[in-house]
Amino acid sequence: MNILATRAAILVGAVYGYFLIFAEFSFVELIRAGGVDATGEKVVLGAMAVAGIGAGFFVAWRGVSTRWLRAALAGAAVLAALAPFLNRMPFAVAVGFFAGAALGIATVSLATLLRGWCGLLWVGLGTGLGYGFCNLPWVFQSDPTHQAWIACGLAVVGLAVVPEERDYSIREGAWIGKFWAIVLTFTALVWLDSAAFFIIQHESEMKAGTWGTSHLWRNAALHFTAAILAGLWMKKGNVRALPLVAWAMLAVACLSVNDTSTRVLAGWFYPTGVSLYSAALVAWPAWFSGAGSKRQVGWRAAALFGIAGWFGSANGIGMAQALEHVPLWFITAAGFAVVGGTFLSSKKSWRTSCVLALLTAVFLIGNRPGKAIPETAIERGKQVYLSEGCIHCHSQYIRPESMDEMLWGTGPSADFATKEQPVLIGNRRQGPDLSNIGIRRSAAWLKQHFIDPQAFSQGSPMPSYAHLFRDGRGSDLVAYLGSLGLERFPDRLEQIGEWQLSETAHTGNGEALFSQHCSICHGAEGQGDGEKSAILTRPAANLAAGPFVWSADETKLPRIIKFGIPGTDMPGHEMLPDRDIAALRDYLTQLRKR
Repeated sequence: MNILATRAAILVGAVYGYFLIFAEFSFVELIRAGGVDATGEKVVLGAMAVAGIGAGFFVAWRGVSTRWLRAALAGAAVLAALAPFLNRMPFAVAVGFFAGAALGIATVSLATLLRGWCGLLWVGLGTGLGYGFCNLPWVFQSDPTHQAWIACGLAVVGLAVVPEERDYSIREGAWIGKFWAIVLTFTALVWLDSAAFFIIQHESEMKAGTWGTSHLWRNAALHFTAAILAGLWMKKGNVRALPLVAWAMLAVACLSVNDTSTRVLAGWFYPTGVSLYSAALVAWPAWFSGAGSKRQVGWRAAALFGIAGWFGSANGIGMAQALEHVPLWFITAAGFAVVGGTFLSSKKSWRTSCVLALLTAVFLIGNRPGKAIPETAIERGKQVYLSEGCIHCHSQYIRPESMDEMLWGTGPSADFATKEQPVLIGNRRQGPDLSNIGIRRSAAWLKQHFIDPQAFSQGSPMPSYAHLFRDGRGSDLVAYLGSLGLERFPDRLEQIGEWQLSETAHTGNGEALFSQHCSICHGAEGQGDGEKSAILTRPAANLAAGPFVWSADETKLPRIIKFGIPGTDMPGHEMLPDRDIAALRDYLTQLRKR
């Protein structure tokens, strides 16, 4: 057994396993859980990318050594261990920056030193270990905190197996194409892979059909096997065709994932294509970039990983954020770039012609109308409303001349409701009617209610939809709901003004009711310091000391408790009976007199 090569393969698996499970998965989820918004997330990930590119060129300039590699792995381990506790701004920016720097140093150093430790088959084995490990169910499905600690363990393993540095000579004939062509080829592959991954990850049906729970063991095996085959392929020769085959695999996956009848193919072709090109990307700087010395390998690794890895990935994700399917032009554009980078520097132009003809055929065959992409946030939010099954628990139909009208307001006509496409009357009503939710609840309240329903409605069976706010779907859903009923706002205000609290003596416990329904925003003592107060558009009112702008006339208190204050974050409590409304009124009156 070749101990040195085995250690090198484990090191490759540890470095790229860390990159996948921490930089691409758990760290992003951790900062979102820490309250970092979409803008902050871009800042954090931008800092990681800038640091990764800069650190890669820095270590190439200073001269790659095992000392730098060990330092980077040690730093990476510490950062992954601390990330669950430093996931809020500005600490998240610092963790992202230094994690990017550690990865930049580690990947460039590893690519530069590998040729002195092992051969191409071992590079494939190491890549397969990293990708396969991250797709194991107990790793892939762990919560972000545990994934970060798993990544810490991977960095420690990598640190433990780093071999001693060994020199190597580069034989002639190792130049496979122009270096600009290599960069173009891998940038296109990473760009397509990142865009496809982002789209599939955020479309529940696509995700379930490709790397859902039932497919993880298969995906791990495919990643492992494909990477080893890539290593064997590179060892045997004809390396020029490897990126093209990887693109073809990804193209089949992207074309098939868009249709439910062919989605099963994507689950097989996507991991295969990813591991084929990933193993080649790791090996290319030292074996096939045309570098004449180890120092030149370092510079070319820094350029290749900086442009193809960091820049290609960021642009792929950025361009895919508004898409619901993998567009054909994405696939075709990446294909032309791979063909250009692979064959245009070769004299065998007949190959180029054949492949370009294949690309044209793929474009013509696959160029069928896709699902229309909604243009506005409201239109997209309606699609989220449908895809998340909100129709199964909430109605959008207020029964005329019934108690519905007092609770929710006057709704649209029956003709309007039944002509809407699709009809959103609802299957049954387990939660409140949403016909006029836009005039009954603010955008800030809706967002927080989606994130933590039980905090605002104790005992509610509604699950948390916090995951929708990890991308734009949550904001789109809030925009859609906020648009419902706005045209009926004047009628609702008039209706609320006509409501009177019955004279029935209350029997409820006002203090207990306040604790259950109001303290989450107004605080236990009514001083406006509740747990959720600060995250609303305006902090909740101080009900003990005032100022009592909206309820200076205490006869309006019951109306505010019942229906809230339309146009503000103050929600109504429409379902409370009059006796509880009266009990809360008396309790609030007592608070004011203390």
